Amino acid sequence: MKNSEIGAFEREQIGSHWDNHGYYQDAESPAWLDGFWGPRSRFARLFDFIADLSSVLELACGHGRHAAQIVDRAVAITVSDINESNIAFCRQRFASRGNVSYHVGNGHDFAGVADASMTAVFSYDAMVHFEFEDVLSYIVDLKRILRPGGQALLHYSNYTGNPGGHYRDNPHSRNFGSETVFWHMARRAGLQVLESETFNWGGNPQEMGFGIDALTLLRRP
Repeated sequence: MKNSEIGAFEREQIGSHWDNHGYYQDAESPAWLDGFWGPRSRFARLFDFIADLSSVLELACGHGRHAAQIVDRAVAITVSDINESNIAFCRQRFASRGNVSYHVGNGHDFAGVADASMTAVFSYDAMVHFEFEDVLSYIVDLKRILRPGGQALLHYSNYTGNPGGHYRDNPHSRNFGSETVFWHMARRAGLQVLESETFNWGGNPQEMGFGIDALTLLRRP
């Protein structure tokens, strides 16, 4: 069985669930965006460590709310998503921007993205739902698409409960994942782990997932 066939049914289900989802509109709120781009955000702090924004790819871009935060800083940015409806939305959103390109992905790797074409890759609030084998597959393919010195900042699940279960049965719909295994795979793929942290998700203490998210900054030597 090919690696891309492992979890294929689940991958398709996950992609379909987020197709035209009401979440995208809610996620545009200033309060929600502040958690990623505000002055006290761990995401913004680590993003500022990315040295070169000449050619940036956002994985699982949704409706482009994160790309919109950096479109004026990036020389060129590619927005990628498994759902064509999201890419169509982004085409309208960024129609006046000459530095934005579009890519419909396969949910498993960076097929269709040229070798050594990116100086930076990032993904927020999306890989936490991915099948873990797909997260690992993206890590392996990162080295191919990053230029030497290129960096990747990835937000993914560190929830190790319910292995083999459905992600929507887990706290905050986090799929099975592990920061430790992520690090291992990144290093085996020839990438450097520059910085990483796990953290809680959710504002209500009774509903908060403790340490179920991870954010890791990688570099291709």
